[in-house]
Amino acid sequence: MRFAHPAHPEFGLRLAYGLNLYPSRDARGVLAGLRAIALPLRARLARGAGAFGVGMWLPARAAREFVHQPALLAELAELCASAELEPFTCNAFPHGEFHGPGLKQRVFEPSWKQRERLEFTLDVARVAVALRALGGAARPAEHLSVSTHSGMFAAALAPGDRELLADGFVRAASALAELEHECGERVVLALEPEPRSNANDTRELAEFLALVRQRARGAAEDAVRRHLGACLDACHAAVEFEVPEEALERATAAGAPLGKLQFSSALKLRPPHGIPALLALDEPVYLHQVTGRRGNERLRVLDLPELARAWQGGAWSACDEWRCHFHVPVDLDELGGAAGLGTTRSEADALLARALAAPERWGVRELHVEVETYTWNLFTPAQTGSASALEGLERELRHVLERLRLAGWCPAGWNPCAPSVDTPQG
Repeated sequence: MRFAHPAHPEFGLRLAYGLNLYPSRDARGVLAGLRAIALPLRARLARGAGAFGVGMWLPARAAREFVHQPALLAELAELCASAELEPFTCNAFPHGEFHGPGLKQRVFEPSWKQRERLEFTLDVARVAVALRALGGAARPAEHLSVSTHSGMFAAALAPGDRELLADGFVRAASALAELEHECGERVVLALEPEPRSNANDTRELAEFLALVRQRARGAAEDAVRRHLGACLDACHAAVEFEVPEEALERATAAGAPLGKLQFSSALKLRPPHGIPALLALDEPVYLHQVTGRRGNERLRVLDLPELARAWQGGAWSACDEWRCHFHVPVDLDELGGAAGLGTTRSEADALLARALAAPERWGVRELHVEVETYTWNLFTPAQTGSASALEGLERELRHVLERLRLAGWCPAGWNPCAPSVDTPQG
């Protein structure tokens, strides 16, 4: 879905739902995910209203199959074209098996020191570019965005690793510049800061991107400026208690393009209320990093089992608030049936509002907004207030659509803004 603002005619916005909630493993899984999620969502929200945005997740096996099997790529392109789905953004953070038990910090593997990570990311970019060429969109996006992690799991860092990671991103930017020269499509690789990674927050991301620019030489300098930017995840920023205005400023420091804003929400609580409910959410797949705030001090653990050992007495019990990296539906202000567990919905709303009010900071002419809640399989209807995941996804998108409307961003072609989000245009 495309949006415009009468006060900012030179800028635009595109909205999508990220499909990494579907457990794809290969190309057939990607196609199944589109049919199971994107098509019914489009029917609920944008029937007969033009292109409907989707955030593609292409695990490594799927990306490789689409690149090397033209028939599969043609099937994907035909599905997108016939259903008017627009895959303008892709997620290349999880390499594969994103929903498998024992994933945890292995989600950062392979790191950006490894050639395998570069090859996977370029495969995803090639698929995105090919879909654009095969789809023949009447109004193509100003750029395509591909999100990735910022390098590696921080606890595994060794001396010299930051420079090796930076060199990996320089190579990626140079390859994307070559791709643009070949086909005319700009792809922005958007680095996503995440708690306990080598870029724990936007401050560390800005420092790391400065290092990447220092490592670039000659033509690579221009490639880095044009093709490397930030993926600003609202959940991650909230977990680290980042102020929305400051997070946006740091993510776009030195003119770095804001490749994508992931609209997502974390859990929060004020101890001791909600501690049993939070610890009960421990599960074997995803990392649930927790940060506690005690005045100007920040306490950090990697996951909920570590928190269970650390919190009783001492510094953690003296914190005024804890926040946990546990993606929850973005329309919720609290998790139903879990006493004391609130969400960072207000922080996500504030971050989006700040970005919408300052398009001059984007570094691109279009803002890509992707709703990303990949944990629906972990919740019960009582917790989400939705009878089904699909109903919940619709509620999430409607929440974001209302935020856009309130900020004056109209579905493209509407002027003035419509008073309702019931029938958004494409």
